[in-house]
Amino acid sequence: MKRERDDHEMEFHIGKPVKLFDQIQGYGTINNVLGIGDPHVVKIRDQWTMFIGGFQTNFKNNIFTATLPVGETLRSDRWTITTREGHSNKAMPIISNSGKGSWDSFGYHTPCYVAGRDTDGREVERIYYTGRASNKVVDNQAPYSIGVIEKTPKGWRRHPAPILTGTEDSLNVLEPKARYFDGLWRIWYVTTKQETGKTGYPSYRIQYTESKDGIHHWSKPVTLFDENENYYDASVHPSIGPGYEMAVCRSTNLYGRKDFPKQGLWLLEGTEPNGLRDNWSPSPLCILDADEGEEWYRNGIGSPCGHYGESVDDEGTLYMYFTGLHQKRNWLSIAVDRMKKRKVPPFPSPFYFTVGKVELRKLK
Repeated sequence: MKRERDDHEMEFHIGKPVKLFDQIQGYGTINNVLGIGDPHVVKIRDQWTMFIGGFQTNFKNNIFTATLPVGETLRSDRWTITTREGHSNKAMPIISNSGKGSWDSFGYHTPCYVAGRDTDGREVERIYYTGRASNKVVDNQAPYSIGVIEKTPKGWRRHPAPILTGTEDSLNVLEPKARYFDGLWRIWYVTTKQETGKTGYPSYRIQYTESKDGIHHWSKPVTLFDENENYYDASVHPSIGPGYEMAVCRSTNLYGRKDFPKQGLWLLEGTEPNGLRDNWSPSPLCILDADEGEEWYRNGIGSPCGHYGESVDDEGTLYMYFTGLHQKRNWLSIAVDRMKKRKVPPFPSPFYFTVGKVELRKLK
């Protein structure tokens, strides 16, 4: 499949998307996580690691990891979820959930790992995430905020207060896509009055802010995409040539509603990693159209994360990871189909996620 933008600035051969972790198919013997999504892939030293959000059996979200075997490249799909030592059936969270009454007591969503330097020049590793204070994931009763967890010699430590919060007009901030470029910590994030569920029309704005230390003194947010374009995620990665690329998507259609924005995955080019709309392509290139795709992402695509290959053979290949939302939602129908195949049915859920990957070979 080949898609081309009207101004012919980008051209890719797009491979067949593949499933890596499917909520309907289950996660092998792991039994403490009901569903996973929101992959953020990064190379830490000599191993590729995927930070993922997982919905636990205690009905709270937490952050887990999966890894490729040491030395394997992104061509490989042999991802393995990290488990507790001595308990191969228990996925290992990177940190415990915060206590009752905390601003993020119902869980940590959308992890984004970043390595950079603080103002003292010290190398630091952080995970930016969305914190949930409401027992509802959508149509929430308490606002979402953005927090950070930092690596210490004793393990990951959660910063006690959120680093970004909403405003009186738009209470929620979420989906932090953080990067460390040119000595600055940069975050592209979403703001909205309320996470849309069974009612209401999605109304999202993507804003950009930057900071020297990645914790305090964030710049005044600028709007990159307003409610007219209505994008939900904006994930930036270096291009193979000069400049940067940004993958964007819309909020997934969780309940299969007909009055929802078009679902898919788009790509833009920019010369600088910033939040200025005129820095990025005026017409995003659609690289995955959910309406034309497979069942496992036909109700939407979320949380994109891209990297170009490391070797001469695949340096022109963009590996894009994302969450796909199944079109099938009827648990009984899914359970019967699974049992006919002598497979274990999934835990009852109003919707089902898959972590997937698509390879895009750059032609121009």
